[in-house]
Amino acid sequence: MKPYIIISGFNINDNNRGTAALSYGSIPFLLSHKYIKEGQILVNFRFYKNILRKRNRLDIKQSIPVENMKWQYITFNIFFVERWLFEKFGILLPFSKLKRILSNLELVAAINGGDGFSDIYSTKTFLSRLPDISYAMKIGIPVVLLPQTIGPFKYEQNYKIAVAILKYATHIYVRDDKFSADLDTLGLRYTLTKDLSYYMKPKQWDIIVKKVAVGLNISGLAYSNKFRTLSGEFDNYPLLVFEIIKYFQQKNIWLYLIPHSYNYSQPEESNDDLIASRDVYEKLNNKSNVLLIDRDLTSPEVKYLISKMSFFIGTRMHANFAAIYSGVPVFGLSYSYKFQGAFEANGVYNRVSSIVNIDSHDVKLIIDKIDTLFKEIYE
Repeated sequence: MKPYIIISGFNINDNNRGTAALSYGSIPFLLSHKYIKEGQILVNFRFYKNILRKRNRLDIKQSIPVENMKWQYITFNIFFVERWLFEKFGILLPFSKLKRILSNLELVAAINGGDGFSDIYSTKTFLSRLPDISYAMKIGIPVVLLPQTIGPFKYEQNYKIAVAILKYATHIYVRDDKFSADLDTLGLRYTLTKDLSYYMKPKQWDIIVKKVAVGLNISGLAYSNKFRTLSGEFDNYPLLVFEIIKYFQQKNIWLYLIPHSYNYSQPEESNDDLIASRDVYEKLNNKSNVLLIDRDLTSPEVKYLISKMSFFIGTRMHANFAAIYSGVPVFGLSYSYKFQGAFEANGVYNRVSSIVNIDSHDVKLIIDKIDTLFKEIYE
């Protein structure tokens, strides 16, 4: 095996603990499927223009702890002209740094954000995820599409690009059946498997959870109601959150507010779960039986906490995945079409309610659903 591998989109420090979980899970997934071996080096590229700046000439080496192993992770700084020649004309200069690295590259495994192999966010976002795959295709390096949602595609040109990649890929793994009909029509083999976060093991930390505890993940995106194109779709989400809290307080059950996408030191505007959870907690006139998890946890630590819940209600998709994969009864508050399919792909049915453009009557109906489910499980 060659010494280098690229896991495209790898980032265990992403604000979204779900996105980070994909990176944590990618290594045990690739190991278990014998695509990589311990001792290989994870690499990525950073292209620079200023050759006079010293930091641009120095590669960045890190030690990444995953699954009780240390993986070397190198960010190679490469002069932008090398990339331009390769992308524009397919030219790899002899003895160039980019050529040396690509010549020692065993595999490109693509995470694509779990649901980014699509143009639903934008064409720009879709194309921004593809450079590593493109490099591999130019010189015959194997590409594995890690478990993810494929599609949908709004634009024909983007669909054609996706099909070319799918046809080239050594193996295609999907976490749901959203694109199965297209793959079947194209005559492409694929494997349906669990989301990458399934393969990330929880990490214990110093918390003692109450015997009966309910976890509530509040989405900063929905709570702020000001996030990009989704702005204005969640007017009554805060009302729903406070009604959920009141429901469990009336039952004298401990409720844990568990953020899942947040930056402890530099919050993302209108999209930070911890900021939303703090605001909710501060506004509670009655704080009895409510605990705010105000701590900078890693993805494995958040998964551990969720795994200790007796019941979980989540708005972030991967917060719900953490519950599902830990065997915790779950109810999803959905702002995306993906929720229903993702739940059903994991054998969880009729446990999702949309929070998009809900009114006060819908809030009551959602509380009734939660009440019915909770009573089925615990009463």
